[in-house]
Formats: sequence, structure tokens, C-alpha cells
Amino acid sequence: MRIAIIDENTLAAIGLAGIIRQMMPVIEVCLFTEMAELIQAEEEEPFHHFFVSTRALTSGASFFIARGRHTIVLTHGAEVSSVPCDFPTLNVCQSEGQLTRAILRLAERSHAQAAGHPHAHACPAHAGQRPTPPHPLPVGSKTPLTPRETQVLRGIVLGQLNKEIADSLGVSTATIISHRKNITEKLHQKSVSGLTIYAVMHGIVRAEEI
Repeated sequence: MRIAIIDENTLAAIGLAGIIRQMMPVIEVCLFTEMAELIQAEEEEPFHHFFVSTRALTSGASFFIARGRHTIVLTHGAEVSSVPCDFPTLNVCQSEGQLTRAILRLAERSHAQAAGHPHAHACPAHAGQRPTPPHPLPVGSKTPLTPRETQVLRGIVLGQLNKEIADSLGVSTATIISHRKNITEKLHQKSVSGLTIYAVMHGIVRAEEI
């Protein structure tokens, strides 16, 4: 999967790219400062999502309107009020932790749209408002994990220690360690950030819980 970031503020773009790469190591993130470069790269191999500054949105309006559901507009606080309602937004004036959670919420919303959940196409939240989260998938649904492994994954993502997960499920710590090994092998993902993305995308946890 490829993600494009187009922003005239190179330092800001590099910072956002670093956060995305840390969260999703398998993602290829490409940086652009000019629309011509982005269009040429898109013709060679399409991007899955676009993170764009408001200036880039204006200069490449027709390009991004055609890719509306895959375009996230980078805003600075109250600037969100000037963004067309069709586009989801990401406020970059946040701490790294807040920005990470915001990206997870965007991923959750994108998954909900693809799954056809209600509220998925609602206008993105403005300052002080929170989007209505989609309904989670049933535990173990559309995932190679067993119901017990799904419970363990949820505990991992919520930051619980092996002993805490074991106590909550009434099993030994050794059993939890075994489940963790099975989870990472099945999902081909060892990092907690990668497991978090998976859990959010499959409705195992809500981005707001993290």
C-alpha cells in the first residue's frame, strides 16, 4: 500500500511521514511538494490515500475531488471550518500521541465506509466534536484469530501486561505468552503499533479506547 503526502511545509510532511511509518512499517509513504510530481507518481502506481495541505487541495481540486474518500486534508486547528464537508480532516497541531490516535480514527472510519456501516459517510467532526464511531465487528469476525486470541489482542492493544490479561481471562501467564506468539505469527506483525492498526481496522477496539 502506498500513501502520498503533499505539503509545501517539508518539515511538517517529514514529521507526519515518520509517525505513519512508525505506526505502519509496511506502508510506503511518498512526499511531494508539487502537484505535477504527485500526478506523475499516481499514473505510475496509484496511491491508497492522500494527505494534503489546504493549499494543495485548492491547487489540485479536481484531482482530489475525484479521490474524495481517499483524501485527508491537513488542517491547523480551527482551519477545519474552511474545508469542504466531503473531505475528512487531520489536525496537525496536536501532540504525537493525539496525532496517532487521530490517524487511527481515520483508519477506523475508512474501514467502516468500506464495510457500509451507518454514519460512515457523515461530515468529518469539527473542533470540539467527535465522530460517531462505527459498530464494532463481532469478536473473531473476518479475522484468522480465535475468539480467545482476539481477547488477548484487545488486551495487548489496550496496554495490559501479560499477567493482567491472564488474570482477566482466568488463565496462566504462559498461556497468554503462547497466544501472543500465535497472534504475531498469524498476522505477520510483531510491533504493538501494527497490532493496534489491525485491531482498529477489524473492530476489535475503538480508536477512542486507545
